[in-house]
Amino acid sequence: MKSIKAKMIVCLGLLIGAICIGLGIASFMNSSKALTSNLSKTLPKIAEQSASNIQSKVEGQLSSLEVLAARNDIKNLNEPWDNKVSILKEEIARSGSIKIGIADKNGDVQYTDGKNANIKDRPYFQNALAGKGNVSDPLISKVDGSIVIVYAVPIKNNNDIVGVLISTRDGNKLSEITNQIKFGQTGSAFMIKKDGTVIAHSNKDLVMKLYNPIEEAKKDSSLNELANVEKDMGQGKMGMSKYLFQGVEKYVGYAPVKGTEWSLAVVISKTEVLSELDSMKVSVVASSLVFLLIGLAIVYAVSTYIAKGIKSTSKHLDLLAKGDLTEEVSSKYLTSKDEVGEMTNSMKTMQHSLREMISRIKENSSNINGQSENLASVAEEISSTTQNVAESINEIAQGTGNQSEDLINVTEVIDKFSNKLSEMVNEIQVVDSNSREISLMANESSSEMNKLNQSVTKVSESFKTFNTKIIGLGKNINEINEITNIINNIAGQTNLLALNAAIEAARAGEAGKGFSVVADEIRKLAEQSKVSSEDIKRLISEISNNTDVIVQDSVEMDDELINQVGIINGSITSFGNIIEAVGEIIPKIETVKNSAEDIDKDKDTILSRVDGVSSVALEVSASAEEIAASSEEMNASTEEVVAAAQILSSMTGEMLEEVNKFKI
Repeated sequence: MKSIKAKMIVCLGLLIGAICIGLGIASFMNSSKALTSNLSKTLPKIAEQSASNIQSKVEGQLSSLEVLAARNDIKNLNEPWDNKVSILKEEIARSGSIKIGIADKNGDVQYTDGKNANIKDRPYFQNALAGKGNVSDPLISKVDGSIVIVYAVPIKNNNDIVGVLISTRDGNKLSEITNQIKFGQTGSAFMIKKDGTVIAHSNKDLVMKLYNPIEEAKKDSSLNELANVEKDMGQGKMGMSKYLFQGVEKYVGYAPVKGTEWSLAVVISKTEVLSELDSMKVSVVASSLVFLLIGLAIVYAVSTYIAKGIKSTSKHLDLLAKGDLTEEVSSKYLTSKDEVGEMTNSMKTMQHSLREMISRIKENSSNINGQSENLASVAEEISSTTQNVAESINEIAQGTGNQSEDLINVTEVIDKFSNKLSEMVNEIQVVDSNSREISLMANESSSEMNKLNQSVTKVSESFKTFNTKIIGLGKNINEINEITNIINNIAGQTNLLALNAAIEAARAGEAGKGFSVVADEIRKLAEQSKVSSEDIKRLISEISNNTDVIVQDSVEMDDELINQVGIINGSITSFGNIIEAVGEIIPKIETVKNSAEDIDKDKDTILSRVDGVSSVALEVSASAEEIAASSEEMNASTEEVVAAAQILSSMTGEMLEEVNKFKI
């Protein structure tokens, strides 16, 4: 899309479309939330009212039974059964019960159909016997497999409970009550008991099968949501939730039936609850399309207006790009207060500025062209004059340069001589210093050699004393060896004595056990003494051998020390001769050093004078070279000025040609 108009239509159209879609989605979601929120308040209320209605009906049935049980001919135990049966049958006909019976305190019951049974283990009988009228959970009849519920109230005579009045009714009556609860098209109700078993439902098969979603959810995970709802219902809670059953998503409100362990649930499909949203969805889409078309029309009108202004400006800019400044800006958009008007006014100002600028450039270019021609002629004259000056100065600089080079060569030769002479003086001084140091070192070495001779003599005497002591140590070690032999003999005899003592202790029996222990310990000590003496003997033998080696080595070292004393005496004599020779050389070296220092001083005087002459020549040569260089630079500058004047002249000509292209 190269057109701004198309870009604006597409972008703003998408923006308006996104806004319409976003508002539609937001309104749909808010409406859905509002319906759900409203349902969460109304559905539990419906369930509560329906549960209250069922409670009222149950209490009405119990109240009728209590009135019947309060009759004298029913509570009187002495009244014949036949009289009671006629009264009970009248109640059956009135209330629609299946049968009615009277049970004694032991649970033995007589029914109006002539059958007897014992119900002492039934919870409804026990509750009634405790003085509380109640209704049982639906039961499967063992006779015909039908569903029945039992109402039971106490029979009181003089405030004493003498029996229980029981009314058996059709269990499907509960389903008929729940089936009467209708709202909407799909709204219905069902009822469960505490463990989750369905006791009233529009589908009677579920009631007959004692369907329990909590138990079924253990096999079918799709029933988990319904099972969780029924767990809350079994706990007597009131509220609303949703679940999926047989592929249909439903909302459910539930409330407990007070006075029983039942809970009533009111159910409606989610589709019906949100059905009103479908029409709202259509209206939202239609209104979004209408607003989108209106927005696109407005965007088209605005983009067309903006595009026309931009196209007009673009055409005029094209004329300016070609150099045509004679065409005036269209006055149609000059009065506009928007960005197009600002751009048009700015373009008009730019056109006037360009006209004035081009006029000034033409005038200045003509003046520059004339001045550049004058500058070129003057520069050529200066260039020829500086060329002659430069050649003369170069000749002078060349002569002074040759003279300076000769003086520099003389200076270099004298410098080399000076350096060699300085090196010779330094070496003579070093020789003088070294000879004096050698004399001092020879004297010191001679005294040190005397000390070394004395030290070696003392070491030799010490070795003789050490040798004597080592020999004495060898004798002592031999005596220790004899002592260890004696210890070994004693250990052997002690071992024999311990063995004899052990034998005697064995003969003595029990009386000799203590002595046997002592003998055994003595034997162990004797063996340890023998082992220790053998270790001592082994160590002494090694020491004795090492001592013999030390004695032999000390004799050899004594001989070596004697030889070293003779060598040191010869070295002392040689050092004496060296000291005498060095003493004779030192005065001669002193004389040579003084002569070299005098020559060095004369060299410095010659060198300073030659340096003075050379520096003057160098200064003259440098000045001549600087003048020659300056004249050459000046000549080069004038040539550059000439070239620049020529270039400037050609450039002004070209500039005039380019400026003349503009039409003002």
